This record gives sequence, structure tokens and C-alpha cells, in this order.
Amino acid sequence: MKRKQYYLKSLIDSKYCIPVIWVIGLSLSILLARSYYILEQKKIEIKFKNEVDQFAASLHREFELNLESLHTLSTLFKSNKSSSYQTFITESQSIRKRNSSFLALEWIPWVKHEMRSLYEKNHQQEFSDFRFTEKDSFNQLVNAKIRKEYFPVYYVDPLTKNKNAFGYDLASEKERYNTLKSSQLMGKPLISGNIKLVQEKTDQEGCLAFLPIFNENKSKKNYNPENLKGFVLGVFKFSKIFEAANNTNIPKEIQVMLLNQKNETSKDTLFTYQSAQVNSQINFNHQFDLPVLWGKKWVLVADPTSTYIKNERTPYPLIILIAGVVFTTLLVLLFYSFSKRNIQLTQLNIMKSKFLSLISHDVRGGVGTMDVLLKLILEDFENYNKTQLREIIKSIEQNTNSIHFTLENLISWSKNDLLALKPEKSLFSITELFENITEYFQPIINLKNLKFSTHYFTNDTYIHADKNMILASLRNIISNAIKYTQKGGEIQIRLLQSKTKHLIEIEDTGIGMDPHELKRLFEYNTTHKKEGTGGESSTGIGLMITKDFLDMNNAKVQVESALGKGTTFKITI
Repeated sequence: MKRKQYYLKSLIDSKYCIPVIWVIGLSLSILLARSYYILEQKKIEIKFKNEVDQFAASLHREFELNLESLHTLSTLFKSNKSSSYQTFITESQSIRKRNSSFLALEWIPWVKHEMRSLYEKNHQQEFSDFRFTEKDSFNQLVNAKIRKEYFPVYYVDPLTKNKNAFGYDLASEKERYNTLKSSQLMGKPLISGNIKLVQEKTDQEGCLAFLPIFNENKSKKNYNPENLKGFVLGVFKFSKIFEAANNTNIPKEIQVMLLNQKNETSKDTLFTYQSAQVNSQINFNHQFDLPVLWGKKWVLVADPTSTYIKNERTPYPLIILIAGVVFTTLLVLLFYSFSKRNIQLTQLNIMKSKFLSLISHDVRGGVGTMDVLLKLILEDFENYNKTQLREIIKSIEQNTNSIHFTLENLISWSKNDLLALKPEKSLFSITELFENITEYFQPIINLKNLKFSTHYFTNDTYIHADKNMILASLRNIISNAIKYTQKGGEIQIRLLQSKTKHLIEIEDTGIGMDPHELKRLFEYNTTHKKEGTGGESSTGIGLMITKDFLDMNNAKVQVESALGKGTTFKITI
């Protein structure tokens, strides 16, 4: 258990910990967002396929219903008696009311050449301009050429919309004729391929459904090609039948194509429904094989557009990614805060231990020295002259002052760091502090025979700061100047002004510092235990407290020093 805790602490303290958390957090966010994205993609594909399947089933039902209507119409021609044009129209209109997909319903008799004239004359009694027609090379309707057999459009409903088809000989056009003959020979209903409808000038794609009608015979064979009477024909326009089948309301963003399966490898496009711009980057589509209808094997192929995919997408993958990044960021910031606080607490504990050790040593040493000196005086008081007693008392005084400063600095530091002391700023004159400090240190100044002077280069001596903090800071700096200046040395205090700031300079002619010592002067993890020129002891915490106090009052401190040439502190406030 302890080993696990040790490894965990080592990981937390490691410089790689935060980058590792970033990498893991971002990786998990991306993985979750991508997983949801893939799951959503699969849902879209399933929904897309279901919509296409429903449409395909509806389309197949629409074709079946319309083809079944042709069987109903064929009953008019299965008897040996010929049905009149009016009877055909009546039945046809009834069928078209039920099935709006028909562009036209027609009766196509099988007419041999010798019967052509008779058929034309019979119909001309009601339609004077009726004739067998075909299209020439200029796509114009002309009299049908002489051929062995004809398959003219003899009855057509509605006539007004199909005048161009009325009398048109289907034998004049290869695709239609081939389908007719195949249906005749096989005795089965067939559907043509994609043809250009005669009735339409634009949007001509369509197909023809041929239902062969044979004269009744009593032979065992169900049919004889030579007994062909004609064909009941349904004209389908693909756009109309697709619209009729779209009761499922398939989205407009789906492109649907109807293909004719010629063989296993060859397919012809018959019609494209809801033609839209398909994004080639979308790597899925759906194919539905329609059941065989009257000899035709059709395939429905659907492609989603980029708009369809966009409409089906949700913002959840992006939300998951953003939430993951935000959560990871917060976790990293929280961890960084804990880590930083942990480092600060560790440094503070180390610093406290060092301070307590130093203070304990200095206080114990000072008290011990005074104890020894006092015992010596008490044991042999009468044998000491005045000069000797004066020296002993001076030594006791120095130790007392040292202990006093140590305890004062300790109290100030504990208030600052442990009690989170905040500055209480007010307006006061800096001269009051200099007078207080001069009076405070006067006995030591006299003892070391120092030249101590204060110079004011401005009449404005007021500053806005925490008076006690500035007093403690100046006292520490001046105490160090006195401590590290030899007897007979000089200390100068100067007050200058630059616009809205005051500059305080404290210059001494003491022993100075080397560059290494100067660089680490204010570091918490470094103690500056260095005896003064008069043997004064030092804890090294005074300048640390000074730096804290000045920072809290937005003051800047700069130190210039050279070994053996003295030190200058410059405070801007």
C-alpha cells in the first residue's frame, strides 16, 4: 500500500503528469466523439435503407396494380366479337380513375397488309383523318410504309392528349416491334425497355406494357402466335408512376434510379427520380431488386446526398468532443493548482524547518552566552574592574539585540505567511519612519562609530502604503547595513522623487556581496547566515520578509553590490 502511495505521489510530482493527463483526456474525448459519430452514421444508414425499401415496395405495388388493370381491360377483347370504340373508352376511363399512373390505355390490333385498307376505312367513318402513321427521319408523322404486318394504335384513351399516338404503327419502331413480337411468340405479357413516348414533347421517358390477346381455340395449346388478335397496351410515364408510388414521402435529398437488369453484368438506367447532387465522398448507397414484372428485372438504386446526411446529423459528437476538452482542461487546471500548491507547501515546510533550526540555534546560542557571562560576573564580581564589566555588559547587550531582532522578524514572517496578512494602506510621511529608525539604531551606530546621514531631495515626503510593513522593511535593510559595515564606515539614506513615485536609496560602505550571493539574496530556500563586522549573528530571514512586504505594497527593490565596496538598496514606491 505504501509503495502504491509512493508511486502515485511520484507520478503527481512528475513533470510529465500534466502532459499525460492532457493526452489521455483528449484521446478519450476524441474516441468517445468518434464512437458516437460512427454509431450515428450506422443509424442514418439504417434509416436511409428503410426509407428506400418502403419506397421500393410502394413502387412495386403501384406497377402491379396498374398491370392488373390491363387484365381487366383485356376482357373486352377476349371474345370473338369486336368491342366498339365507345365501350373501350368507357372501361378505360373507369380504370384510369382508379389508377392515375397511366398516361394512356390503348388497343393495338394485329393487322396484316391486306387488311390495312379495311381497318383504316372502318375507323375513318368516325375519325375522318385516321390513318396508319410512323415517324420519318425528321421526327414528323407520315403515312406508314407498306409492310407485311402492322400494329397500329387503334383505340386510345384519352384521345385529346394522345392524338400523335392515334394510328401510330408500333411496327415502325424497332424497340416496340421487338417487344410485340416477343410477346406474341411467347404468349406472355411483356414490358418494353426505356422508350421515347410519342405523346410527350418533353420528359419523354417511359415504357409500354403489352398484354397479348389471342382468339379462342379448343386445341390443347393455350395459344398460337398465328391466333394473335392484338394487344391491350398501357403507356407508363416513369415520373407519374414514381410520384404515385411516393406515398411514403421519401426525402427529396435521396436520389433514386430505376435500372433495367439486362444480364448479370449489364444495367441500363431507365429513370432518375429526384435527381440531386450526390456527394462522391459518401461511401454508402442501397440497392433493392424489384420482383420480376412481365419479363423485366428492375433494380432500384438510391444514393443519399450530402444534404440528407447533414439533415440527419446531430450536434452530439461535437458536444461530446467540446465537453471532453473542457473537462480535460478543468482537470488539468485543477491538477496544476494542486501540484503547484503541493510544491509551495513542500517548500514552505522546508523553509519553516530551516528557519526554526536557525532561530532555535541563534536564540539558544545568544541566551547561553548571556547565561555564561552572568554566571562569571556573579561568581567573581568583586575581582572585575569597571572596564571589564563594561565589556561584558556590551556583549550581553549585543546578544540581547540579536535575539530581539530575530524574534521580531519571526513574528512578522508568521503574520505574513501563516495568517495571510494584508496591507492596510494609508498616507504618511516617510521622514517619520527615518526618524524612528535613526533613534532605534542610534546606540549601535554610536558603538560602531558609523557616519549615518539622511538626505531629502524632495519636499513631497508622503507615500501611500502600509506604514508598519514599510517600517519593518526599512529597519531590516538598515539593520543589515549597520551589521555589515566596519567601524568608522558610512551609511547614507536618500529620498528622491520621479513624477508619482519616490525612490529610497540606502547606501553603505560595508563588506558587500559577490554576484552569486547577490543573485540569491531574496530566495526562500537559501539562508544568508553571515556574521556581521562586529560578530553580530544573522538568521537570514530578514530580507525575505522585506521582499514579501515590499511586493505586497507594489514596491520594487533593486540591489547593487560589489565585494569589499559596499551595497546600495534602491526602493521605488
